[in-house]
Amino acid sequence: MAVLSTLRVLENALIRKERKLPTPGDVLVAEGDQVDPETVIAKAEYVKGNPYIIDLRAELKQKVGPELVDRVMLKQVGDIVKAKEVIARYQKGFWSEVIEVTSPCDGVIEYISRTQGRIVIREDPRSAKPVSVVAAASRLGINPRLLRFVTTVREGDYVYEGKIIAQLDGQDFVYAPISGIVEKICTLTGTITLVKPIKHTKVLAHIGGRVTKVLPHYGAVVETTGAYIQGVFGIGGERSGELIIMSGGPDRPLDESRIDEHVSGKILVSGSSASLEAVQAARAHGALGLITGGMNQLDLVQLAGRELNIGLTGQEDTDFTVVILEGFGQLPVNRQTWDILEKHNGNIASIDGTTQIRAGVIRPEIIISTSGDAEPALAEEATCGLPLISDETKLAPTVTYAALRVGDRVRCTRPPYFGLWGTVENLPLEPSQVECEAVLEVAEVRLDDGRSVTVPQANLEVFRSEV
Repeated sequence: MAVLSTLRVLENALIRKERKLPTPGDVLVAEGDQVDPETVIAKAEYVKGNPYIIDLRAELKQKVGPELVDRVMLKQVGDIVKAKEVIARYQKGFWSEVIEVTSPCDGVIEYISRTQGRIVIREDPRSAKPVSVVAAASRLGINPRLLRFVTTVREGDYVYEGKIIAQLDGQDFVYAPISGIVEKICTLTGTITLVKPIKHTKVLAHIGGRVTKVLPHYGAVVETTGAYIQGVFGIGGERSGELIIMSGGPDRPLDESRIDEHVSGKILVSGSSASLEAVQAARAHGALGLITGGMNQLDLVQLAGRELNIGLTGQEDTDFTVVILEGFGQLPVNRQTWDILEKHNGNIASIDGTTQIRAGVIRPEIIISTSGDAEPALAEEATCGLPLISDETKLAPTVTYAALRVGDRVRCTRPPYFGLWGTVENLPLEPSQVECEAVLEVAEVRLDDGRSVTVPQANLEVFRSEV
């Protein structure tokens, strides 16, 4: 019995990607449009919304427990609320005063703490005030010309909502009504101007293909056919560029002697490993990313510039993306994967190093679009029967096991053959004694390097095209 792998290596698949903005904006494409990886799907300029915290204990003037929170809340996590809308209501007795708790802003209820009695509302960025002019001098009752003598901030400072921005004799205070940058302290009008920084964001197609659906105000769905390969670990975000093979074979390391100016703007493909020096040279010459069988974990940390978060990668501050196909160390690339990459040498590839190892597994991926500018009718005919890759299908199911079959492609998951690929040639009926002297079910595997070895079935990961 072996672990059934959910990792996908597909030479031809139907790939459907949803490209969305994090906040409403302008969609720049229409259904049916042909796009390339650098096409801007949608863009937005928005003021980031603040989180507002409501303390039910202070609002209701009493201790609050989980049961009371459940009883008074009129809204749930995820509900959209408007400013001054009632979100909680409490009445101790029939003749008692009704206490209503209202939302301080337009936004979404992001979190409700039943134990602490706190509500977090994330302000809707579309309703966030970008500018606030505070009449500080009049509030303190001073001549506007004296304003700079009582301010506690300077122009260019970033302040959070509620921070003291001016005070007089330690008794009268002026607070910042919003979080933002102090743009101007005016001694003519006696005002302090706060401005929220506007964030510019856009989302690219990332893959070449056709827009099959527009998501109003947010983005679109892009569909293509082509090769789809998942790795086991990566760093860096989305990149696209020409694929170029830089090793003599799947078991050969990155050839540093071939790295020069011609790798600029390219995505390099290495075999079994890539040294830190070779990767740094590629990066210095303008390469966008690297696909490799294995890599030293400490080298990867130096490349990222910090310790790696095993929970989630892809958010590193780096201009270079790495996709590791097999694991840490020197591990030859699976022959099937290498053949696909070699076949598409010189084609445009899209890579993403984002990895999430914990719940909701996300694997780094390589997409090589082959759909081109085919007519929609021809494209639909060509995609008939192809495996579908979408945001939903990429979610890895729980670990499952499969009975091995002769002819299965497998990968060894334990020493002494860790990381090596092969094909099952025979499945002995009787258990055999292995190196640790345990008696286990085994499989006779022909490794890709030609060796025939006997491996416990529990130490094998099986790959099947129907997964």
